[in-house]
Amino acid sequence: MELTVTFGFEIISLLIALFFYIQKRNKILKYFIPFLFLTVIVEFTGWWWTVHNGPWKFAMYNIFTPVEFLFYAFLFYIHLNKPIFKKIILFFSPVFILCTVLNMLWIQGINNTFNNYIFLLGSFCVVVFCCLYFYESVLPDKIDLQLSLQPFFWICSGLLINYLGSVIINALFEYLTSNDLQSEGRRIYITINNSLNVILYSSFCIAFYLCPNHKKISSSQL
Repeated sequence: MELTVTFGFEIISLLIALFFYIQKRNKILKYFIPFLFLTVIVEFTGWWWTVHNGPWKFAMYNIFTPVEFLFYAFLFYIHLNKPIFKKIILFFSPVFILCTVLNMLWIQGINNTFNNYIFLLGSFCVVVFCCLYFYESVLPDKIDLQLSLQPFFWICSGLLINYLGSVIINALFEYLTSNDLQSEGRRIYITINNSLNVILYSSFCIAFYLCPNHKKISSSQL
Protein backbone atom coordinates (compact mmCIF):
# COMPACT_ATOMS: atom_id res chain seq x y z
CA MET A 1 0.00 0.00 0.00
CA GLU A 2 1.54 3.30 -1.11
CA LEU A 3 1.20 6.71 0.45
CA THR A 4 -1.43 8.80 -1.33
CA VAL A 5 -0.86 11.96 -3.33
CA THR A 6 -2.43 13.82 -0.42
CA PHE A 7 0.59 12.99 1.74
CA GLY A 8 2.89 14.55 -0.86
CA PHE A 9 0.89 17.77 -0.90
CA GLU A 10 0.87 17.86 2.91
CA ILE A 11 4.68 17.71 2.93
CA ILE A 12 4.91 20.35 0.18
CA SER A 13 2.61 22.73 2.05
CA LEU A 14 4.62 22.21 5.26
CA LEU A 15 7.90 22.95 3.49
CA ILE A 16 6.43 26.04 1.81
CA ALA A 17 5.08 27.26 5.16
CA LEU A 18 8.55 26.83 6.71
CA PHE A 19 10.23 28.59 3.77
CA PHE A 20 7.97 31.63 3.86
CA TYR A 21 7.96 31.81 7.65
CA ILE A 22 11.74 32.15 7.64
CA GLN A 23 11.37 35.00 5.15
CA LYS A 24 8.27 36.73 6.54
CA ARG A 25 7.70 35.72 10.19
CA ASN A 26 3.95 35.93 9.57
CA LYS A 27 1.65 34.74 12.37
CA ILE A 28 -0.55 32.69 10.05
CA LEU A 29 2.50 30.72 8.98
CA LYS A 30 3.52 30.29 12.61
CA TYR A 31 0.11 28.76 13.37
CA PHE A 32 0.14 26.47 10.34
CA ILE A 33 3.63 24.99 10.77
CA PRO A 34 2.90 22.86 13.90
CA PHE A 35 -0.53 21.94 12.52
CA LEU A 36 0.87 20.75 9.19
CA PHE A 37 3.73 18.97 10.93
CA LEU A 38 1.21 17.09 13.09
CA THR A 39 -0.86 16.34 9.97
CA VAL A 40 2.15 14.79 8.22
CA ILE A 41 3.02 12.71 11.29
CA VAL A 42 -0.55 11.43 11.61
CA GLU A 43 -0.78 10.63 7.89
CA PHE A 44 2.53 8.76 7.88
CA THR A 45 1.75 6.89 11.09
CA GLY A 46 -1.67 5.93 9.74
CA TRP A 47 -0.05 4.53 6.59
CA TRP A 48 2.56 2.64 8.64
CA TRP A 49 -0.04 1.10 10.94
CA THR A 50 -2.20 0.12 7.96
CA VAL A 51 0.71 -1.72 6.37
CA HIS A 52 1.83 -3.35 9.62
CA ASN A 53 -1.62 -3.89 11.18
CA GLY A 54 -1.06 -1.34 13.92
CA PRO A 55 -3.66 -1.45 16.72
CA TRP A 56 -4.45 2.23 17.19
CA LYS A 57 -5.06 3.57 13.67
CA PHE A 58 -8.69 4.58 14.21
CA ALA A 59 -7.96 6.05 17.64
CA MET A 60 -5.23 8.25 16.20
CA TYR A 61 -7.46 9.63 13.44
CA ASN A 62 -10.40 10.03 15.82
CA ILE A 63 -8.26 12.14 18.17
CA PHE A 64 -6.71 14.15 15.35
CA THR A 65 -10.04 14.96 13.66
CA PRO A 66 -11.38 17.21 16.47
CA VAL A 67 -7.95 18.84 16.78
CA GLU A 68 -8.09 19.65 13.06
CA PHE A 69 -11.54 21.25 13.24
CA LEU A 70 -10.73 23.19 16.40
CA PHE A 71 -7.64 24.58 14.66
CA TYR A 72 -9.78 25.79 11.76
CA ALA A 73 -12.29 27.27 14.21
CA PHE A 74 -9.43 29.20 15.83
CA LEU A 75 -8.38 30.57 12.42
CA PHE A 76 -11.90 31.79 11.73
CA TYR A 77 -12.15 33.29 15.20
CA ILE A 78 -9.12 35.53 14.64
CA HIS A 79 -10.17 36.50 11.08
CA LEU A 80 -13.87 37.20 11.55
CA ASN A 81 -14.71 40.68 12.85
CA LYS A 82 -18.38 40.67 13.81
CA PRO A 83 -18.83 39.85 17.53
CA ILE A 84 -21.84 37.64 16.79
CA PHE A 85 -19.74 35.51 14.43
CA LYS A 86 -17.03 35.15 17.05
CA LYS A 87 -19.66 34.09 19.59
CA ILE A 88 -20.89 31.42 17.16
CA ILE A 89 -17.38 29.97 17.02
CA LEU A 90 -17.00 30.15 20.80
CA PHE A 91 -20.29 28.28 21.13
CA PHE A 92 -19.22 25.69 18.54
CA SER A 93 -15.94 24.73 20.21
CA PRO A 94 -17.16 23.31 23.56
CA VAL A 95 -20.25 21.77 21.91
CA PHE A 96 -18.02 20.07 19.34
CA ILE A 97 -15.70 18.76 22.05
CA LEU A 98 -18.69 17.44 24.02
CA CYS A 99 -20.11 15.71 20.93
CA THR A 100 -16.70 14.17 20.23
CA VAL A 101 -16.38 12.78 23.75
CA LEU A 102 -19.94 11.42 23.78
CA ASN A 103 -19.44 9.81 20.37
CA MET A 104 -16.21 8.15 21.49
CA LEU A 105 -17.68 6.89 24.76
CA TRP A 106 -21.13 5.66 23.72
CA ILE A 107 -21.72 5.72 19.97
CA GLN A 108 -18.85 4.91 17.58
CA GLY A 109 -16.05 4.34 20.09
CA ILE A 110 -12.49 5.59 19.99
CA ASN A 111 -10.86 2.72 18.08
CA ASN A 112 -13.71 0.70 16.56
CA THR A 113 -14.14 2.69 13.37
CA PHE A 114 -13.49 6.14 11.96
CA ASN A 115 -15.79 8.65 13.69
CA ASN A 116 -17.51 9.89 10.54
CA TYR A 117 -20.33 11.52 12.54
CA ILE A 118 -17.82 13.92 14.10
CA PHE A 119 -16.14 14.47 10.75
CA LEU A 120 -19.45 15.37 9.11
CA LEU A 121 -20.39 17.69 11.99
CA GLY A 122 -17.03 19.44 11.81
CA SER A 123 -17.22 19.69 8.01
CA PHE A 124 -20.68 21.26 8.20
CA CYS A 125 -19.48 23.82 10.76
CA VAL A 126 -16.43 24.74 8.67
CA VAL A 127 -18.69 25.31 5.65
CA VAL A 128 -20.85 27.62 7.80
CA PHE A 129 -17.76 29.51 9.01
CA CYS A 130 -16.63 29.93 5.40
CA CYS A 131 -20.02 31.42 4.49
CA LEU A 132 -19.70 33.86 7.40
CA TYR A 133 -16.27 34.94 6.16
CA PHE A 134 -17.49 35.49 2.61
CA TYR A 135 -20.48 37.41 3.94
CA GLU A 136 -18.14 39.75 5.81
CA SER A 137 -15.97 40.09 2.70
CA VAL A 138 -18.79 41.66 0.65
CA LEU A 139 -19.84 44.18 3.29
CA PRO A 140 -19.48 47.88 2.25
CA ASP A 141 -16.43 48.53 4.47
CA LYS A 142 -14.51 45.68 2.76
CA ILE A 143 -15.88 45.84 -0.75
CA ASP A 144 -12.76 47.65 -2.00
CA LEU A 145 -10.42 44.89 -0.84
CA GLN A 146 -9.09 42.64 -3.58
CA LEU A 147 -9.98 39.24 -2.19
CA SER A 148 -7.62 37.34 -4.48
CA LEU A 149 -4.68 39.02 -2.70
CA GLN A 150 -5.90 38.16 0.80
CA PRO A 151 -4.21 35.02 2.23
CA PHE A 152 -7.23 33.97 4.25
CA PHE A 153 -9.45 34.16 1.17
CA TRP A 154 -7.46 31.26 -0.31
CA ILE A 155 -7.47 29.34 2.95
CA CYS A 156 -11.22 29.79 3.26
CA SER A 157 -11.84 28.88 -0.40
CA GLY A 158 -9.83 25.67 -0.05
CA LEU A 159 -11.67 24.75 3.15
CA LEU A 160 -15.07 25.44 1.58
CA ILE A 161 -14.40 23.32 -1.51
CA ASN A 162 -12.77 20.52 0.48
CA TYR A 163 -15.33 20.15 3.25
CA LEU A 164 -18.41 20.82 1.14
CA GLY A 165 -17.17 18.13 -1.23
CA SER A 166 -16.35 15.85 1.71
CA VAL A 167 -19.88 16.15 3.12
CA ILE A 168 -21.33 15.18 -0.25
CA ILE A 169 -18.94 12.32 -1.03
CA ASN A 170 -19.20 10.85 2.50
CA ALA A 171 -22.99 11.03 2.33
CA LEU A 172 -22.76 8.94 -0.85
CA PHE A 173 -20.11 6.56 0.50
CA GLU A 174 -22.47 3.67 1.25
CA TYR A 175 -24.03 3.95 -2.21
CA LEU A 176 -20.64 4.09 -3.94
CA THR A 177 -19.41 1.02 -2.05
CA SER A 178 -22.59 -1.04 -2.48
CA ASN A 179 -22.37 -4.48 -4.07
CA ASP A 180 -23.08 -3.22 -7.57
CA LEU A 181 -20.42 -0.49 -7.43
CA GLN A 182 -18.02 -1.81 -4.81
CA SER A 183 -14.67 -1.79 -6.65
CA GLU A 184 -15.45 1.10 -8.99
CA GLY A 185 -17.17 3.06 -6.23
CA ARG A 186 -14.19 2.85 -3.91
CA ARG A 187 -11.91 4.05 -6.72
CA ILE A 188 -14.23 6.99 -7.40
CA TYR A 189 -14.38 7.82 -3.67
CA ILE A 190 -10.59 7.76 -3.26
CA THR A 191 -10.03 9.79 -6.44
CA ILE A 192 -12.49 12.51 -5.42
CA ASN A 193 -11.20 12.58 -1.84
CA ASN A 194 -7.58 12.94 -3.01
CA SER A 195 -8.58 15.66 -5.47
CA LEU A 196 -10.33 17.64 -2.72
CA ASN A 197 -7.24 17.40 -0.53
CA VAL A 198 -4.98 18.52 -3.38
CA ILE A 199 -7.20 21.60 -3.81
CA LEU A 200 -7.07 22.27 -0.06
CA TYR A 201 -3.30 22.10 0.31
CA SER A 202 -2.72 23.96 -2.94
CA SER A 203 -4.87 26.81 -1.62
CA PHE A 204 -2.81 26.79 1.59
CA CYS A 205 0.37 27.16 -0.47
CA ILE A 206 -1.07 30.15 -2.35
CA ALA A 207 -2.07 31.73 0.97
CA PHE A 208 1.44 31.24 2.37
CA TYR A 209 2.91 32.95 -0.67
CA LEU A 210 0.56 35.94 -0.25
CA CYS A 211 1.18 36.39 3.48
CA PRO A 212 2.57 39.89 4.20
CA ASN A 213 6.19 40.23 5.25
CA HIS A 214 6.05 41.00 8.97
CA LYS A 215 9.82 40.56 9.27
CA LYS A 216 10.36 43.46 6.87
CA ILE A 217 7.76 45.60 8.66
CA SER A 218 9.41 44.97 12.04
CA SER A 219 12.84 45.84 10.66
CA SER A 220 11.58 49.13 9.19
CA GLN A 221 10.25 50.18 12.59
CA LEU A 222 13.64 49.91 14.31
